[in-house]
Amino acid sequence: MSKLTSNEIWRAAVLGYWEGLDLQQAKQGQLTGVKDTGNRAAVTGGKQMDAMQEVFAMLWRGDPEIELEVRTTGHNNLPAYFRPAKNWDLLVLYRGSLIAAMEFKSQRGPSFGNNFNNRTEEALGLAADSQMAVERGLFGRLKPWFGFIMLVERAPKSLAPVAVPRNMPFPADPVFTGASYIERYRIFFERMVVEGNYDAVALVTAKGGDSDFVEPSVGLSLANLEAAIRSRIEYIKALPDDVFDVLTEPG
Repeated sequence: MSKLTSNEIWRAAVLGYWEGLDLQQAKQGQLTGVKDTGNRAAVTGGKQMDAMQEVFAMLWRGDPEIELEVRTTGHNNLPAYFRPAKNWDLLVLYRGSLIAAMEFKSQRGPSFGNNFNNRTEEALGLAADSQMAVERGLFGRLKPWFGFIMLVERAPKSLAPVAVPRNMPFPADPVFTGASYIERYRIFFERMVVEGNYDAVALVTAKGGDSDFVEPSVGLSLANLEAAIRSRIEYIKALPDDVFDVLTEPG
């Protein structure tokens, strides 16, 4: 399997995020006549991560020895445990069966505190719902591979130390002392991977409008996520078709 991505491709995907924000901010409200104020007009559009999604879709489709179906648009619903279904950003299927699902999220300032809580709660809830669905056999015996991509704006407020709440009945984990919001994301996602909530995660940070990016953790790097995807593809290729069919039988 040849190497598909490069630093230039990842930079273009990051730049596409900012350009997508600008486009959404310009277009949002044209149909309804109601436009969100400030940066909310950009982040409520929902299309700003399309460039990043397309790079990963190319990666999943990049092996000529296996034909994988990749879905990035429309309704990509999967069964869940605490609710009927969850619509994922990217699905990968082989022989009609699910082998991977990915979610793409982002955060731009200025309100880093509220949005950090919202994004981590979303990622926690998705992981809990999906893992319970796996344990209850809703995906057959072949566990889907779950990936998560988070892009955060590098800004003074996301890089500055954040105070930990005081007067709690029990002290906070010392690892959070003096940590910025970006460092909190690093701790959060590193722990989510270690605990098996996601198979691989990429945490990418960049200044607004800039294609240059910084990865706070090697274990949460785009290269690491790309390697994990390639490993998943190799595993699926190595399964004989009859074994794959038995593993993906419903119920």
